[in-house]
Amino acid sequence: MLGFIVAVALTSCANPSILSAGVQSVTTNGALKHYTIAVTVQNRGNLRQPSNLLQSVVVLQDGQKASQIGLQPLRPKQSQKVTYSFDRAADAGDGTTDLTFTLDFNGRSGNDVDCHAGNETFDITV
Repeated sequence: MLGFIVAVALTSCANPSILSAGVQSVTTNGALKHYTIAVTVQNRGNLRQPSNLLQSVVVLQDGQKASQIGLQPLRPKQSQKVTYSFDRAADAGDGTTDLTFTLDFNGRSGNDVDCHAGNETFDITV
């Protein structure tokens, strides 16, 4: 019986997860390349997040905070795609920039915010 109660409790939550992050486009302008990275976040849980939730994706570039991108509160199974753009020298080698995307819930917690069962951090190298 306890196992059933725990299973129900774990499945009744909001579960925002970073599903993917990858290069959406690269353009060259003289000595610079402009990269746009697309990040997709989905609430994989079955609870709607509170309408007043301030959440975001924090972007670390080579270990330093580079940006913070706002996300809307998500309904169950709803996804949102956001983008992060940056410039790099055109002659920089591929695989020389590390990016980490992390979900931030602005200090909020609870099953309607995040049950921590998903992928809250996503790393790529560009």
